[in-house]
Amino acid sequence: MAELLESTMLVCFGLSWPMNLAKNIKAKSARNMSLQFILLIIIGYVAGITAKIYAHKFNYVLAVYLLNLVIVSANVIVYFINRRYDRQAKAANAKLGRQLSGTAGHTAMNAASDTVAEPAPSASLKSSIHKQGDDEMETYRELNSITEAGGVVLFGSNTFASLPVGELAQAFRITEPIYNRSVKNVRIDQIESYLKVCLYDLNPRKIFVNMGDIDILDDHVDIDNFIAKYEWLLYMIHTKTKASIYIVPIISDSKNAFEMNQRLKKLAAQTGCKYIDVSGVLEAKRPTLRLFELLKVHMRNHPINFADAMEVGNLSSRELEDVPNDGHTSAEPGIKRSPVYAKH
Repeated sequence: MAELLESTMLVCFGLSWPMNLAKNIKAKSARNMSLQFILLIIIGYVAGITAKIYAHKFNYVLAVYLLNLVIVSANVIVYFINRRYDRQAKAANAKLGRQLSGTAGHTAMNAASDTVAEPAPSASLKSSIHKQGDDEMETYRELNSITEAGGVVLFGSNTFASLPVGELAQAFRITEPIYNRSVKNVRIDQIESYLKVCLYDLNPRKIFVNMGDIDILDDHVDIDNFIAKYEWLLYMIHTKTKASIYIVPIISDSKNAFEMNQRLKKLAAQTGCKYIDVSGVLEAKRPTLRLFELLKVHMRNHPINFADAMEVGNLSSRELEDVPNDGHTSAEPGIKRSPVYAKH
C-alpha cells in the first residue's frame, strides 16, 4: 500500500512536466526556464532512484521514478536549444538595427544633397506626431500611479486608441482591471520608446498587441521588414514582462492586410503568443463592439463559462431600439442603448 501511495504521488507530481516540456518546445525561448530549478529536480529524482536501488526495491515505483527523470531531463535539452534560439533572435535583431541605422543615415545624406524642399513638411509631421506621443505618455504616467498590477493592457495604434475601454468593459461586465495604453498614429518602428510607460510600468498579466494599422497605409510597405520589427517588439515584451501576449491582427481592407495577418499568425505560433482571429469585424453591424466582443473572451481571469459563451455576439448584433415620440428608449430595463461606431 505504501508503494502504491508513493507511486501515486510521483505520477501526480510528474504530470506537470510533460505539459511544461510541450510549452517550452512551443515557446522556442529560454526566458521563462530555470536551469538551476530543473537540475535541482533531477538531483532529487536521482537520489530517490539511488535509494530504491540501494534497498533492492526493483518495482513499478522505480519505473515511475525513471520515467519522471527522463521527462525532466528532456527539459535540459530543450533549455539549451531555446538558448540558441534566443541568441539567434538577438543577433538577427541586432543586424536589423544596424541595417535600419544605415538606411536612416543614407536617407539623411540624400535629403541633405536634394535641392527640392520636400522633406520639410515630413519633418514637421514627424515632429507633430512625436509631440502628440509625448503628451500621451505624460497622461499615461499620471494614470499609471493609480493602476493595479496584474491587469489587462491594450497596446497598439489607432484601432485600439479609438476603443472607449471604460464603457465597453462596463457593458460587457469585465471585472478584471483593463487599461488602454495605445498611441495614436504610431508606426511599428516608433513604438520602442513607449514600452516602459505603456507596458513595463504596469506589470500586466495579459497584453493585447495591435500594430500595423498605420504602416499598412503605405501601399509599398515592406512586409518582411514589418514582421522582423514586430518580432523584435514581442521579444522585448517577453524579456521585460511575465505577461501572456495576444496578437490582434490588422483590421483593414488593404490589399496587404491578408498577407501581413497570415505572417502575424505564424509569428504568434513561433514566439509562444496567442493569435486572436477577428475576421469579420469590418462586416459587422457595429465593428467596435464586435472587436471588443472577440477580445473580451480572452481578458477574463477565469475560463469561459456557458453564460459567457451565450453572451458572445449578443451586444454587437443587437438591433438598435426605436426611440418613441416621448423621447424615451424602448430598450429593456437595465440595458443601455449602445451607439454605432464607424468602421476603422
